[in-house]
Amino acid sequence: MGTAIRGAVFRTVFVLIGVARGASAQPRAEAGEAIEATELRLADVVAVAVRQSPDLARARIDVDAARGGLTRAEGSEDIHLGAQAQATVVHAASTDPSGDSDSESVVVSASRALPTGGILRASASGTRNRSAGFQVDAAGNVMTQVLTRYTAGIGLDVVQPLLRGAGSDAFEAPIRQAASQRDAAALTAEARARDLLVSLAQAYWQVAFAWRQLEVRKASLELAQRQLGLTEGAIRAEKVSRSELLAVQEAIAIRKQDVIAGEQELYERSVALRLLGGLEIGPAAIAVRTEALPDRLDTAALEPAAVLRTAFEHSAELAALAANLRAAEIAAAAADGAARSRLDLDITARTLGADTALDTALSSATHRPGYSITAGLTGDRAIERRTERGGQAVARAAVLTARVAERRGARRRGDRSRRAERRRRAEALRARQVDQLRRAAPPGRARAGPAAPRRRGRRLPRRARRPRRAQRRDARPLSHHHAVTPRGRAPAGRRLRRPGRVTRRSRRGAGAGCCTPRAA
Repeated sequence: MGTAIRGAVFRTVFVLIGVARGASAQPRAEAGEAIEATELRLADVVAVAVRQSPDLARARIDVDAARGGLTRAEGSEDIHLGAQAQATVVHAASTDPSGDSDSESVVVSASRALPTGGILRASASGTRNRSAGFQVDAAGNVMTQVLTRYTAGIGLDVVQPLLRGAGSDAFEAPIRQAASQRDAAALTAEARARDLLVSLAQAYWQVAFAWRQLEVRKASLELAQRQLGLTEGAIRAEKVSRSELLAVQEAIAIRKQDVIAGEQELYERSVALRLLGGLEIGPAAIAVRTEALPDRLDTAALEPAAVLRTAFEHSAELAALAANLRAAEIAAAAADGAARSRLDLDITARTLGADTALDTALSSATHRPGYSITAGLTGDRAIERRTERGGQAVARAAVLTARVAERRGARRRGDRSRRAERRRRAEALRARQVDQLRRAAPPGRARAGPAAPRRRGRRLPRRARRPRRAQRRDARPLSHHHAVTPRGRAPAGRRLRRPGRVTRRSRRGAGAGCCTPRAA
């Protein structure tokens, strides 16, 4: 499906470019003319591709999102400062014996999450209460008056889960999960960058190979054209037959076709490079002039086992899949912990100081304080537990998905490494075979030139002799190959070995009118 889509894209691009070039420029008349190309270095192509690649942009966004998730998860360890101010005014009814009252309170607190999953909070509070009261004087008379009471205190509050969310694993699970997701996003971005660089390098040097191949084909065409002049001179000097001219012309036509095919391949690879790198594509921006290929390539012997081991150890894709698996396992463990019932222990201790004046209330809170201690348990359990069971099922499914993805990625990476090793071996074997054939091939004439003189005392191989026999057969007149019937048609399969001789059928005593020697 992907190959078909790329082929359709290439055909559409070439049709549009062809229409534009036909409207703006005249078509080229001869094969092998100079090609207008934009000279680009590999570093320039990589720089443009990195800026304009949507895959890398998405990977960067994923990394930023994962880092934001990690920062949010680490926020559970932050220290929180709080303040609360409250005022209350009560206007009692006419039948209320307590009368009117009003109060003001201020609370300042600092809290922090504990590694065990609990919360520790320290607070300082102050309160002023004013209400109607009764006072008995020395004579025993009861008098009604407004009483004002100031209180101050320091408190310490600890809330510790005993079942759900208890322990350091449950507390640190979101942080470790976010860290694994951040690592997975960074490794995925690195894997995409590596794939893009590899694809760009391959496409770039494929264009360079296309240029080299086109140059070789143009040189071969020029050689054939020079051979045509030599053959025409040899024909004028009556050294070779005119049939040699046909062979040279055929070779020139074939090599022109090769040049045209090489130009088309160059355009296709240039367009593929421009599409991959996000470069401009237009009537005047098609071919790409690359850097020159090195004259010599240094190859190193590689062991398949070492190649596979190194590929697995340094694969960013496999590392990202492993990080995703760790994050899924941490989320599954956290889901199991969250499925427990809730049981929290709450312990509060406070110092109290009170008086009718503010300064004495503060001093009594530090020197002669009272105190209060409160302890309590809070429990909660769902009967159906659908939320808990659903969270566990989702987390386990995520773990299974991550494991399957990791195995699939490892298998795909191994297959890719093995295919690359097989291609390398096949190319090395093909190069050795070509080198052996070049060394074993006898020195002969060129393909498009006249017949080279045969050396004495050396028998050419059968493959080398076959074209010579075919050329000698093609050089004979058509009347030498077929016996002509009285109607002027050549029956299939009746070939004369030599001009002027009868066929085997006439030797066996066939009719004279059947197969007779052809008149000169």
